[in-house]
Amino acid sequence: MTESIPSPRVWLITGSSSGFGKALTECALSKGDIVVATLRKPEVLKELQDRTSPEKLLVLKVDVTKEEDVLNAFAKAKERFGRIDVVINNAGYSMGSVVEATPEDAARAIFETNFWGATRVSREAVRTFRDSNPAGTGGRLIVISSSSGLRPLPITGYYGATKHALEAITQSLVEELDPNWNIKVTLVEAGAFRSSAIQSAPRLPTPEVYMTPTSGLAKLEKLFGHLMKPDAKMGDTVKFAEKVWELLALPNPPLRLPLGLDSIDFIEGQLKIISTDLEEYRSWSEDVNEK
Repeated sequence: MTESIPSPRVWLITGSSSGFGKALTECALSKGDIVVATLRKPEVLKELQDRTSPEKLLVLKVDVTKEEDVLNAFAKAKERFGRIDVVINNAGYSMGSVVEATPEDAARAIFETNFWGATRVSREAVRTFRDSNPAGTGGRLIVISSSSGLRPLPITGYYGATKHALEAITQSLVEELDPNWNIKVTLVEAGAFRSSAIQSAPRLPTPEVYMTPTSGLAKLEKLFGHLMKPDAKMGDTVKFAEKVWELLALPNPPLRLPLGLDSIDFIEGQLKIISTDLEEYRSWSEDVNEK
């Protein structure tokens, strides 16, 4: 028998400065919950902090690439509020570049944040839910992923690779958890939403050799350029936050939740690619096992 999560809930959100993180911070506060908002530049949330009671909002400087920052944030949250009920594992950034033209230091840097930083947060969330919260209450871990993690596209190779790795390690983590711990985990595969994280994403130059009419890159270059425009039609981060709020009410949430019709389209496209290959080459596996 599991205990119910107390109300108001205590959230810890990484990457709260903009986009999903800021929208989720404001959503949780508007519903009466308590938020520990973490970000690299706390001054960004000064206006929100000034109009919110310190009993409802704690703002902490956190760089998820630094283990001491992550551990300190969880410790301070528990010290101030006694528990953490919801962790939004959101901190990350995007980058546009063809694989061949991506410098290794840039590729490693995006993995440091999007993969290593995120897994650091997930590990500490699980420990907190299991060992520090009242017995049986567990907690909710929401990992903000991307449709690129399941359907990588041109220009998003390394970004997609970080999310692909995050998808894999999160699913493995979920299968390692004891159901009695009452820890629920969901990967949210976001499509393109109105976010400074997308529109401020670094864009590395594309070699001319790739810019041919027959390359798979041309169409995506057009899409990427469209997303950089101020009037681009994308998802609403406020509505995204409301959907995550609804997700938290589900007693048995899904492992994966695509959000955005473009996300569903991309993922369905990937499933078709995989299904086609499985069917066409199934016979190749019929005689490879040992006799």
